[in-house]
Amino acid sequence: MLERSTCCENGIDPKAVYDFLHSCETKGIGLDSFMLLKGGKVVSEAYHAPYTKDTTHVLYSMSKSFTATAIGFAVAEGKISLDDSVSDFFPEYDKKGRSRAVTVRHLVTMTACKIVPMAKVRRDKDWIKIFFDAPLVAKPGKFFFYVNDNFYMLSAIISKVYGETLVDFLYPRLFEPLGIKKPVWEVDKFGYAAGGWGLYMSIEDQAKVIYCYSQGGVYEGKQVIPAEWVKEATKYQVPTIRRGQIDVQQGYGYGFWRSSLPNTYRAYGLHGQNGYVFEDKDTVLMVNCGISKDEKLCAEINKLYAHLWNTPSSEYENILREYTESFGDKDTLPAEARNYRLEDELCGRELSTHSTMFGSMLHATMTAVMNDEIGKICHFMLSKDENADMYLEWKEGSSTNRIKLGMNDQYECTEITLANIRYRAHAKAAWTKGKVFTVYIRIEEGCHLRVLEFDFSGKVLVIRNNSFPDMPNLAAYYLDFAGFPLPPVLETALINYVAPAVMLIGEPNFRVHSK
Repeated sequence: MLERSTCCENGIDPKAVYDFLHSCETKGIGLDSFMLLKGGKVVSEAYHAPYTKDTTHVLYSMSKSFTATAIGFAVAEGKISLDDSVSDFFPEYDKKGRSRAVTVRHLVTMTACKIVPMAKVRRDKDWIKIFFDAPLVAKPGKFFFYVNDNFYMLSAIISKVYGETLVDFLYPRLFEPLGIKKPVWEVDKFGYAAGGWGLYMSIEDQAKVIYCYSQGGVYEGKQVIPAEWVKEATKYQVPTIRRGQIDVQQGYGYGFWRSSLPNTYRAYGLHGQNGYVFEDKDTVLMVNCGISKDEKLCAEINKLYAHLWNTPSSEYENILREYTESFGDKDTLPAEARNYRLEDELCGRELSTHSTMFGSMLHATMTAVMNDEIGKICHFMLSKDENADMYLEWKEGSSTNRIKLGMNDQYECTEITLANIRYRAHAKAAWTKGKVFTVYIRIEEGCHLRVLEFDFSGKVLVIRNNSFPDMPNLAAYYLDFAGFPLPPVLETALINYVAPAVMLIGEPNFRVHSK
């Protein structure tokens, strides 16, 4: 476990940290977990239930930094060269040599110039074939194209060369030396880790890796990550986009982004998963969030940077500590009195539904890149035991899960399985508006809140489906991230009209066939 200390003892201004956290809370940034390190010591941390320092969390594209690290080990061991052609590892997929010009360097710098759709159906598909079949839109190395499958191919290369999974490869080289248990990483049908996504780790374990990078690859006096790789991976290697979000315009290394802040780089994932290294300050900032437009988080971090190393305001040390300790469940569920009569009437009745392939308890940005099929929720059932505890059962894909619902505004935790991955589902429920039964569900390993409203007030039962982060703002964020920011009037139209229409597919309500 990382050593704990205080801000003032390590030259950090606790007022700056307090102002940052308070601003994130008041502006609805969607903070799940926060950790700040100075000199390798945790000087401040904060967690919203159900998250803790040990809670496994989805990393999204922060996964790429770990895949790049694996390539660094393989390069240092002389098994792989950055100038190797990807075709040399999988010649059976490129018999005509159309992808021979694509090298490992192009993959790890996002300059392969192959375009692979992120949401391409992947169940039982050959992801390597998907990559080789994808068109080259320019000469490799000419342009930066952010394509997740570049890092899947790096993962597949590691497994092909070493004959083991990416997690097994990294365990003795990275995870074990840092005191990290083997994490879960989504795999394809060949057992190759997704590479560009699909990794789940606690914020403390994330922090150990990012801190190790900040020290040139050294951890507790031992060279863990090759020093030359750390240097090359975290410096400017290629230009990125030229417009849109300022923090993705600063250049890309090997699985790491340069930042608009001076002497700063970061590991970066969707919805606000970040590991910042302030190179000349011996400081590391870790944040796990659930937010649609994470440039809002970047703006808050930029403000934090301006004051973090001010002369410490000692009077704020206790204020900060008390504030972070007050972080609790952020999902307050306003409740009315329990409707026991209606509960008895409804419990045990199967509610048959139709939904799209994206209708899942997981957020659409997770389900879109799953290998095993989930979604298409076709069954709900409420039930109650002899203690009047409520449960919700649903079926999606090949999985049927039943979770306990906390009925006193306290989350209850149940282990579930979706897409052959084990998750911990935290759920609570209440009657909120007459005959409306509202269920909150947080998948611990994810970063979103799923809200289901069972409305029994009309002749036809309606199950309204909602979530945070929300899809409309996320759609606008994607365009900005890709370097195609919309004028305000078009962004408003996208958020208010186009994206809600897309939600009918991506985050649908459920049509119930029987009450």
